[in-house]
Amino acid sequence: MQDLSRRHYPKRRTAEPRLAPTSTAAPLPLVRLRNLPEQVADAIVDGIAAGTLLPGQRLVETDLARQLHVSRVPLRESLKMLDAQGILDHAPHRGMRVAEFDDSKIDHICEARVALEQIALRDAMQAYRAEPARLARLDSVIEAMERAAEGPDWIAISKADLAFHREICAASGNDVVVTLWEALARHVLIVFGNEIRSERDAANIGAAHRRLRDMLLTANLGTLEAEIERHILRLRNRRRPAARRQGGSA
Repeated sequence: MQDLSRRHYPKRRTAEPRLAPTSTAAPLPLVRLRNLPEQVADAIVDGIAAGTLLPGQRLVETDLARQLHVSRVPLRESLKMLDAQGILDHAPHRGMRVAEFDDSKIDHICEARVALEQIALRDAMQAYRAEPARLARLDSVIEAMERAAEGPDWIAISKADLAFHREICAASGNDVVVTLWEALARHVLIVFGNEIRSERDAANIGAAHRRLRDMLLTANLGTLEAEIERHILRLRNRRRPAARRQGGSA
């Protein structure tokens, strides 16, 4: 098994005790740091998206713990989390394995993502038009995406792509959409890793996202909904004719 990460993860921090509020108003929610199992889960997903961990591959706890420089306790939490999300697959007498992401599963993930982001656009477009300064966050993400495209560093590009769409969902103010979208985010990163992409795709990815950014200020909702569907499905739609040609020549 290849080395997934050379990073040393910080020890888990315990929450500091807080004094009970003295006012009758509801207390502010606590800001929670991303815990160690979440970080480990992200590192495993990075490995799957990069092709370091392959579909059907059995994951050995001792090997993963050594490579990720963590103990087996947070690692087990991460594995259970990813199993519950359908990214890993646990079966008796077979252990924990990387789940298969076939075309049907990828299509379902993309369809769910399109539906969620179309809902998010309804309120996000109004938020950006009422407060155009919010677009600076999208601009920053596009710049990071374009820097990564110079490599190209596909994992960095994919994470910047996710960050761009996460910002749009957050701008909608729809907490339900944000929660459901985040539940899909790791799956989407793996989908990105499964898509066939070229240097031309890397060169054009910044412009594609800048086009969507500009449309948030100018386009009507129907046009935006059609654009987000085209934007999300562009690689899938390009792959289908190729798959049909291969099937016809077999």
